[in-house]
Amino acid sequence: MTKKTVKVGPTGRFGPRYGVTVRRRIREVELDLKRKHTCPECKSRTVKRKATGIWVCRKCGAKIASSAYTLSPPRAIRKEVAVILEEQKLTPEELAEVATGHAPGADKEEDE
Repeated sequence: MTKKTVKVGPTGRFGPRYGVTVRRRIREVELDLKRKHTCPECKSRTVKRKATGIWVCRKCGAKIASSAYTLSPPRAIRKEVAVILEEQKLTPEELAEVATGHAPGADKEEDE
């Protein structure tokens, strides 16, 4: 049996076939597909893919319909979040603070 290198990961099974670019893309997709994802219901890292577009949390049993290869919020929710952020007209710094969970301006001390 041949030894697969660390560099190519799960695409070592293809050997020299298909070209480097295609194998790299497949590697990225497969690594993301196989990792454990965070459950939107119970917030634990136990969500695995059951079938194409069907994700199941092993802790709380929640079934989530999402994209085929990665657990992501539905397109409508992503668009809604983008519209809300656009309406609020946040600066890039404030947007980064919102994304990390810190309140905008929480680190600043008031002089009053």
